[in-house]
Amino acid sequence: MNKPLVTVLLALYNPNMIWLKEQLVSINNQTYENIELLICDDCSSSVDETTIEVLLKKHITRFPYKFFRNETNQGANRTFELLTMKAYHHPCNQANQNRNEDHYFAYCDQDDIWESNKINTLIDSIIKNNAVLVYSDMSIIDSNGKQVSTSITKYRKRFKYYEGKEVWKRILVRNFISGCCMLVRADIAYKAIPFEYGMQHDRWLSFVASINGQITFVNEPLVRYRQHNSNQTGILKGVFDKQSYIEIRLKKHLEMLQSVRNRMNEKQEVQSFLNIYIEHVETRLKYASGKASAFIKMLGYIKYNIPTILFEIIALKMPDKIFKRIIRIIIEKNL
Repeated sequence: MNKPLVTVLLALYNPNMIWLKEQLVSINNQTYENIELLICDDCSSSVDETTIEVLLKKHITRFPYKFFRNETNQGANRTFELLTMKAYHHPCNQANQNRNEDHYFAYCDQDDIWESNKINTLIDSIIKNNAVLVYSDMSIIDSNGKQVSTSITKYRKRFKYYEGKEVWKRILVRNFISGCCMLVRADIAYKAIPFEYGMQHDRWLSFVASINGQITFVNEPLVRYRQHNSNQTGILKGVFDKQSYIEIRLKKHLEMLQSVRNRMNEKQEVQSFLNIYIEHVETRLKYASGKASAFIKMLGYIKYNIPTILFEIIALKMPDKIFKRIIRIIIEKNL
């Protein structure tokens, strides 16, 4: 038990109980020894506390756990933020109280399945590489648990992984680290509080980790990610026409970047990058709004994301009917 403590942080909301059972069993079957589980239900309307507690008692048998429930629905980001705060100050096991050295957090979705060696593999890698965050690849399964792809990089054609120092620039442009695949040092996760509004918790945690140390990658699918219609993230989620593309992919992204910049007063390098990148997104927004004069500047910013800029230069000038068809093809083909 001198191994580092790993606290698994599981957020629930109206869970499919069959999928949740499979997830709990996979956590309970981890080969790593020093684990605890902290669960928060975000005021589910489809299942009560007692039902969840019965499931936990039946399937979490190898290590301590604690369960609590939000009084009102807070959303996934806020729920993971509450879990982070509680886990940092009050570990489930009384023997671990006030112990934040050699303490790691593993964020967990309610509908995936973890491979049994997940925690053990991630712990070995984060220690070996003296990193503050480690993450892995993941395979894709459907709603019935049938494998769709052995790697998300095969399922989503343009998806790439990165590691090392200062990958925060890439994270701000496009996130590539999934919360269900990451292990992060507890003190680094605590630095991320309050979580950034408008940014998924895994992206924000990865960004904060990268400006504080090294991120490392394990090229092995340690999570079976369940793809279904209720997933909170996905390619072009919520986008179906030009206006929704502008609102979600440009305006909301710009607001998020501006908010992050306001929090980076002591990080000059981050602020300098954000000043340039925000100008880049503002140019894309002007182009999307019909300002032809933004075209030349668009070409100058193509280095940030070649496929996206080329897509916007061409597709945003097409009739909305054709644009909608292109969006459907991109989503269906996972391009």
